Amino acid sequence: MKAIRGATLISIGILVAQLSVCFAQAPSVEGQVKAAFLSNFAQFIQWPNQAFPDRETPFTMCVTGDPFEGVLEKTIEGETLNGRRILVRRVTPSDNLRGCHLIYIGRLESRRSAEVITAADHIFAAEGIPILTVGDAEDFISIGGIIRFIEVGDRVRFEINPDAAERVSLRVSSRLLRLADIVRPR
Repeated sequence: MKAIRGATLISIGILVAQLSVCFAQAPSVEGQVKAAFLSNFAQFIQWPNQAFPDRETPFTMCVTGDPFEGVLEKTIEGETLNGRRILVRRVTPSDNLRGCHLIYIGRLESRRSAEVITAADHIFAAEGIPILTVGDAEDFISIGGIIRFIEVGDRVRFEINPDAAERVSLRVSSRLLRLADIVRPR
């Protein structure tokens, strides 16, 4: 009896391990949709000249709490933003955000959203370099974030706080605003 239970537990363990590998290899649909949105958000934002020290400076997307499983890199592969290469840099909330043009704070790090937004705001205040903040946290917009992903049914949508974008000298295209839910917290 003990041998059967032991064999059953080992079989279940192997099955769980195999399923984990399968899920790890197949990026989530949510991750794919968010990666596509992120790559397009930058195209519909007017960046001030001071955002890029020179013509060779790449557009850098920084990601923390990453749900993308490599999909973001595949999505932006070969893409440019106004003739600039687009790079992805993985960061932790405590990393220096200098050089980031966009920071995505994923669900795994959402409890630290305020810390990341504050760091981005400090960079703008000190150097005049804006960082587009994008996140998932429920309170993301109310704590100063610019774009928040929301799930409506089985669809990924997004909210934009245009006032937060203006605060850091980013102008959001009216085309992007038409697709978003506009939120202006008090």
